Amino acid sequence: MLAHSSSTDLVVPSRTRWRHLLRAPIVQSLAVYTIIIIVLVWPTFNLYMWWGHAMLFPVVDVYEISKIWSAQGFGHVPWSPDYCFGYGYTYHTFYAPLGFYFGAILHFLLGLNFGWATKLSFYASLYLSGLFMYAFVYAIGSREHWSRTAWWALAAASTYALTRYHLTDVFTRSVLAESWAWTALAGVYLGMEIARRRMWPGILLVSLMYAALLLSHNITALWATIFIAAYPLLTAENMRWPINVAVGGLLGTTMSAFFWYPALKLKSLTQSAGTVTGMAGTPQLLHQHAVFWHQHFTETLGYGPSVPGPDDTLGINMGFTVLLGVLLAIIAVFQRGFTGKQRYRVAVFVVITVIVLFMMSPQMPWQKVPAILLYIQFPWRLLIFTSFFGAAAMAMASPVIDRWVHPAILTGLAAIFAIPTLPMIMMPNVIKRMSPDQLNRWNHRFERKGFYAGANGGDFIPKWVQGDYLKPEFLEKDPVPENRLTVTSGDLVCENYHRRGTIYEYTYKASTASEARMVLFYWPGWELRIDGKIQPERIRLGADGLLSVSFPAGVHHAELKYALSPAGRFGRNISFLGCAAWVSAAMLFALQSWRRYRRQKFLPAQSAAPGVT
Repeated sequence: MLAHSSSTDLVVPSRTRWRHLLRAPIVQSLAVYTIIIIVLVWPTFNLYMWWGHAMLFPVVDVYEISKIWSAQGFGHVPWSPDYCFGYGYTYHTFYAPLGFYFGAILHFLLGLNFGWATKLSFYASLYLSGLFMYAFVYAIGSREHWSRTAWWALAAASTYALTRYHLTDVFTRSVLAESWAWTALAGVYLGMEIARRRMWPGILLVSLMYAALLLSHNITALWATIFIAAYPLLTAENMRWPINVAVGGLLGTTMSAFFWYPALKLKSLTQSAGTVTGMAGTPQLLHQHAVFWHQHFTETLGYGPSVPGPDDTLGINMGFTVLLGVLLAIIAVFQRGFTGKQRYRVAVFVVITVIVLFMMSPQMPWQKVPAILLYIQFPWRLLIFTSFFGAAAMAMASPVIDRWVHPAILTGLAAIFAIPTLPMIMMPNVIKRMSPDQLNRWNHRFERKGFYAGANGGDFIPKWVQGDYLKPEFLEKDPVPENRLTVTSGDLVCENYHRRGTIYEYTYKASTASEARMVLFYWPGWELRIDGKIQPERIRLGADGLLSVSFPAGVHHAELKYALSPAGRFGRNISFLGCAAWVSAAMLFALQSWRRYRRQKFLPAQSAAPGVT
């Protein structure tokens, strides 16, 4: 009887716990958010990849990274050997790699084809952006005991994730790098709020998310840094919190140095990326592509390119739900129901939103802005910040506007303005599947049109490349040798050739020292090994920007490899130190938490033992 009774007693509390868990607002609201995102992306499930402005280039890049990782192991991929007809391209030396690396990891972990791996990277960025916004709002609301905190967190998450320009980035422009910036931005703000009360968890999250931001999209990270620095300075109660945030930011900066440091050091060696003008970041162009004030009051659903003037059909407006949320927050600032700190915080978010709206407007004096900030190219890229601060302002005003409108209504509006419009902002696409060979041929076809890794004209081609190597006419007249080697002096004969990733291996014989022109672009970071011994003096910049290599006489095995530039090696070492510091801090925090848990668990039992006073 006793045994039967105790087993029943165990089952009933277990069922009760599950019932309470499923009824918890946080579980229900997150379930609703998950369903909304699934319903949104459902129409894209049967596509190999939707056809946005970037076409299939995100898939091609995930494929390129995966090939290199398969050949050489995991690591940063600053050199893409198959781009530019095999001459090589410094794509991820300069273009932030986070979203593409995530897609390649999914390919390896889940065995997905490259289309699905790329789509899942987009899906993850979309879902996590709202999830981090949810956690950011919930952290503040639960601390201040808002009414319906979980549902206001859902409203903010849905508004941020489903705002018009976010869908434009993901589905119309199909820019994987910028899509992940939406996730990282919200993650940094979540980390900052955690750091306000819990130093070490906050520092660890800020550093991780800020590193992700720097690895997601260069110029968005630059602009975001300004707003990230402003938030603790404007809302801090003491200097301890801003210092904690600064420590996290510094740690994240060191962790991502393997990318941003060589990008800054080497950009002057490219044909376009070295100057703002070369990247079309002029005050005149920014003025031409300004977002006019009245454009924010319409939901544009086109999928064509952005055009100068107020008649742009691309979805470059802040979105109706964000606009409504900001208007409600502005009205709420002047109403009763806030504490002084809450009213001030709402005002900060509203003011920042209005400032960013002005920056995008025709009235913005771009000629007075520091040149480095002009890399934004198009003012509407700042819509990520109106979306974040606008959605946050709406949620921060909930102590007042909760009396006027239920957060479920705002969540519903965000979904209504997003889900039915998805087919209207995507170009028609009938590609259901594509093999790697077909992907290669597709990329080759678009390279003949001048698109290299999706960039029209090749922004990151080395500045010393002077020949017509990338013109189809030249390639037809002078086909590339299969082994990418042309002997210019001596009598070298290549007996065997093999390439894996960025490594070119040759077995050759020569009766005299020979010189060869490699059909590869020169870039700092090439290494040559003869019979396993590194010989840097045998590599130099050759004619018209190609790689020139001298081979010693005899029968030898030569290995030509793109490794890392000196700037890349320095940045990698800084990142190693940053990652080691992060792991050490995480382990120390975990150990302290475990000790604290054990003390709290066993101390009451010891105190209750007989004879203990």
